[in-house]
Amino acid sequence: MSRNHLVRPGTTGQRLRDAAIHLTPIVPAIAAVAVIGRPELWAAVFLPLGPLAIGRLLAGNREAGHDHWVRSVDFSISIAAYALCVYGLLQTAVRFEAVGVLVAVGILLLVLLLLNWLLFTVVAANRARYGELFDPPLVMPLCRWLQGHNSSRPRLKGEF
Repeated sequence: MSRNHLVRPGTTGQRLRDAAIHLTPIVPAIAAVAVIGRPELWAAVFLPLGPLAIGRLLAGNREAGHDHWVRSVDFSISIAAYALCVYGLLQTAVRFEAVGVLVAVGILLLVLLLLNWLLFTVVAANRARYGELFDPPLVMPLCRWLQGHNSSRPRLKGEF
């Protein structure tokens, strides 16, 4: 059985807090739109602030909460990096009219990125509500690399 489908121990309240950890990137996104006055792609750099600040408080000292927090931070950093790439692509397309096809590509990537962010945020929160871990595809596991999370952690029973 893969690590994604292991049910982690915890009470209903702890699992709800774990689910809320995955929803914390929405808070800085709404705050950025409120301050700026409209959605801006460069404001995606604020997405990891939700999990880093609020998510850490919700995780507490539990191992399961820490695992959800790390996954939420990794996902938020990945989405922010992809949003900055799309922003750069769209800025290039606007500056140089000769590469106008990049506008269509950028808009398509923007729609896919938004759907990816919303869908996988909801899926991760739903899985956390039932005590499961979720790793969305194409996520840069930056926190886990920095912490050596995968290599030094003891394996759980039934984990490969």
